Amino acid sequence: MKACFGAILGSILGAILALLAALAITACATDPPVEPPQTLVGKIQIRGNDPFPTIMLETDAFDFWELRGMTVRKARALAGKRVSARGRILVAPGPDVWLPAFRVDEMPEPVSP
Repeated sequence: MKACFGAILGSILGAILALLAALAITACATDPPVEPPQTLVGKIQIRGNDPFPTIMLETDAFDFWELRGMTVRKARALAGKRVSARGRILVAPGPDVWLPAFRVDEMPEPVSP
């Protein structure tokens, strides 16, 4: 009788562990909610040296954002100009963030000051 009870208890425990593992995998596999596109306005700057220059946007509030998804060639055409960049925040500003990042969806457009 003890052996039968132990086998039943073991199979129930195994089923619970399998269910918890499946729930953990499902929770990790779901996509995070999609953020709506944002618009940042500021001046395009290129910082650093070849072969690793960083394309940045300095906002009117003197915040700096790394612009991703834009080539250095396109950034050079807009360097020093005030632009409107539309895209998504990849790395939000925060206490442990050195440089927030913004993915540009389309080529930034020059705007008047």
